[in-house]
Amino acid sequence: MHIREATPDDAPGIARVHVATWRTAYSGIVPAEHLAGLSYERSEARWHENLAGQGDGRFTLVAEVDGAIAGFASGGPGRDDAPGYQGELYGLYILVAYQRHGIGRALMLTAARRLAADGCKAMIIWVLKDNLQARAFYEALGGVPLSEKTITVGGAELIDMAYGWPDIRSLTHGEARPM
Repeated sequence: MHIREATPDDAPGIARVHVATWRTAYSGIVPAEHLAGLSYERSEARWHENLAGQGDGRFTLVAEVDGAIAGFASGGPGRDDAPGYQGELYGLYILVAYQRHGIGRALMLTAARRLAADGCKAMIIWVLKDNLQARAFYEALGGVPLSEKTITVGGAELIDMAYGWPDIRSLTHGEARPM
C-alpha cells in the first residue's frame, strides 16, 4: 500500500471508489434509486474539478494497492461551526475488498498529520448515524460523538453525526485503540 497526495489525473480512480463505496456503505440507508443514479462520469468530472482547484489547506490523499486506487481521504479546514475543531475530514472511502486491511487507519493517520501540520489541533468528521460500520471504525480510533443534524439525501431525511478528536495528537502519534 502506498499513500500519496492525489492529482487531477487520479479523478477516474477516486470516482470509481467514491461511487462504489456509496453503493455498498449506504445500501439500505440511502434510497436505492439515488444510489442507482450515481454516475461515474459525473463523479469523475467533479473530482477532476475539485483536485485541480485544491488549495487553502484542502487536500485529498489516495491509497494505492498494486498501482490502483483502493481508497481515499479528503480534508481541510472545518466547514461547519464546530467550536474548537479547526480541521475536518470531509470523507474517507475504502473499497469493500480492501477494508479491514489497515488502509482506512493509514489514511486517517496521514490526514490527521496533514491537518496538524497545517496548525489544526482538533478535527471532526460527519458520518450517517445508520452507518454502524463507519461509526465503529471512528470510535475505535478514539472519535467522540459531538452532535447530530438532519440532512436530505435522495429525498430521504437522514441523521448525520459529527465525531470529533479534540486533540488529534492521539491520531498523529498512532495512539488510537487497535481495531
